[in-house]
Amino acid sequence: MLRSIGAQLAADGHEVTVLTAQPSYTKAAAERKMPRHQEFDGFHVKRVRLLPESKRNYAVRALNMLFFMCAIAGHILFRRKEKRYDLVMASTMPPVLVAAAARKCVHLRGGKFFYHMMDIYPEIALISGLAKKGFLTKFLSRIDRENCAKADRVIVLSSDMREAIAARGLPTNNVEVLNNFQLQSFDGKGYMPKGLEKPEGSFRILFAGNLGRFQGLETMLEAMALLEDLPAVRFDLLGDGVGREGLEELAGSRLNRSVFFHGYHPIENAVHVIKTCDLGLIALNPDIYRHAYPSKTMTYLGVGAAILLVIEAESELAQMVEQERIGYHVAQNNPEALAAVIHQAYIERAELEGMRMRSKSLAERSFTAEAVLPRWSELVKT
Repeated sequence: MLRSIGAQLAADGHEVTVLTAQPSYTKAAAERKMPRHQEFDGFHVKRVRLLPESKRNYAVRALNMLFFMCAIAGHILFRRKEKRYDLVMASTMPPVLVAAAARKCVHLRGGKFFYHMMDIYPEIALISGLAKKGFLTKFLSRIDRENCAKADRVIVLSSDMREAIAARGLPTNNVEVLNNFQLQSFDGKGYMPKGLEKPEGSFRILFAGNLGRFQGLETMLEAMALLEDLPAVRFDLLGDGVGREGLEELAGSRLNRSVFFHGYHPIENAVHVIKTCDLGLIALNPDIYRHAYPSKTMTYLGVGAAILLVIEAESELAQMVEQERIGYHVAQNNPEALAAVIHQAYIERAELEGMRMRSKSLAERSFTAEAVLPRWSELVKT
């Protein structure tokens, strides 16, 4: 997505540089070393060499974040005057400190700072149990309040996230709601992974994404235990993450019988699987919706999937699903209610085609790159 934004801004006539690290989201990506400097899509990419790391090695990850912050400072502060940056944008991963380094450095050089908040930290870490309230989270909260207050623009993904910024006691006159868009593949059209074809006669509920601490997928697995009377219903999980082992244990005897884990697949292949699902599952733990927005939503909508949403009713996402009539909604931590909704969807499965059509139409209006990227162009102009 950020590559698409960079390409759009370069096409607008801006000179764009991306400072990043080596790809490391998956083991295969980490093993494929990319060049230190690269030109594509009209902009320049500079990659910083960091220490090899894993998602569970927090000490090395912290050290790499420090190295990356130093690289940011050097890259911004020591450019020649005629080459200084007019605008620097940082995202929220790694959280808080990287944005602080970019903000301070670009303001010292007289440029603008845009804060692209994919998630709101440290609140989301506290809610999800990744961190406990204490000195460190108070310290990070104070820094991130300053990041938001002093940014020329804060870009968030939903009105719920804007309200979370306001809940910090900050003005929101510099906050723009600009959601993500359907992910594009830059590696071809992909294919249906072997063994992931939808079995004939089955009713497939699919979750495609990270199996982490935010999703609350336990409720779905508990609901599956209540659907033994519907053997056609199956739950497929396409993705990987730190929560996978616990979820497999919770599946118990249903593992590889009605619940199937398929591991990570690149987006260009995953979309072929998503197209076959009867319902695309989006689930978030309580209160997460205030501080993040599930990007898988755009992918589901883009391929015309009907949505099964497990989230609070007052969230912007739940209201969209209800108003657009593109799926079903139920609150988190209520497996009985979720099982009842799935049972209803199975009985009403003839109506899913209409939901798919409305889902695809919504994506084309609001969540394609063509719909969203012009707004990025306007933001940068201002």
